[in-house]
Amino acid sequence: MKHFSILLSLLLLASIMPAGVVAQANKGPQLPVAERVTRTLERLKPELDLTNDQVKNMTPVYTSFYTSMDKLRADGKQPTTEDRQKLITERDEKLKGILTADQMKKLKELEDEMRQKKPS
Repeated sequence: MKHFSILLSLLLLASIMPAGVVAQANKGPQLPVAERVTRTLERLKPELDLTNDQVKNMTPVYTSFYTSMDKLRADGKQPTTEDRQKLITERDEKLKGILTADQMKKLKELEDEMRQKKPS
């Protein structure tokens, strides 16, 4: 009887686990906005040869961008391409006042590379 209850518990656990994985996948980003901003800028700083002032000025731009993306995902749905593109355009307009033309070009190239590597 003891083995039966253990087996039943394991089967029940195994059937519940996939539902939890799906629920987590639909939750959206797991990292807080501040941490995503920090990681993004740490990655971009050497790639774009950013100055400390540029990083400082980019922080609120990316904070606003990630916060807005999270709001779009708040209902558990993925934002539409149109919604995402609007936020990206707004972010890029702000970044144009911070980055040089060469840095903006390099940023776009990096984003294109990331999009191609991202699994569908």
